[in-house]
Amino acid sequence: MLGVRDETPVAVPKMTGAQYAKKVEDYLRNHLDHIVVHRLRSNQPLTELDLKGLEATLTEIGEEDGESLLSGLLTRSGSPSLAHFIRTLVGMDRTAAQAAFTQYLSDRSLTVPQIRFIELIIDQLTSRGVMDAAALYEPPFSNLHAGGPEGLFAGKENVIEAVFETLQSLEPQVQHVA
Repeated sequence: MLGVRDETPVAVPKMTGAQYAKKVEDYLRNHLDHIVVHRLRSNQPLTELDLKGLEATLTEIGEEDGESLLSGLLTRSGSPSLAHFIRTLVGMDRTAAQAAFTQYLSDRSLTVPQIRFIELIIDQLTSRGVMDAAALYEPPFSNLHAGGPEGLFAGKENVIEAVFETLQSLEPQVQHVA
């Protein structure tokens, strides 16, 4: 024996952040029928209790490091809330997205490119779950008209204003119960 050293053991987590993120994505993809996930996908408001239950489930996935792994995942994602983050992973149900924009899809005064613009919004919401209004000025939207939404909907400012309001209303919402 050459010598003995006193060292404090280093705690090694059972799971990395990347492994945890993969497990969360797999769980959500395989549990689209979970009541909270279903509500998020169909744009129904959640209660704080709904959110706490889902948070507890996601924490369990990370075992004893679950809280720190979930916190780190939310921080890295840049999402303003857990509901927003989950929606970005599971998307929005196409029927819910179409229902939000049905007034525009049935508006006979809109041109084909204008309707295509609305359909692109629905496509984005279906795949990504949420959408920042700034994205309306980038491809594929800007491919329809270089002047952005204002150029495409020239003379119909009320329509484009309503589209922005509709997008804002589709952000995941949590009802605070007293």
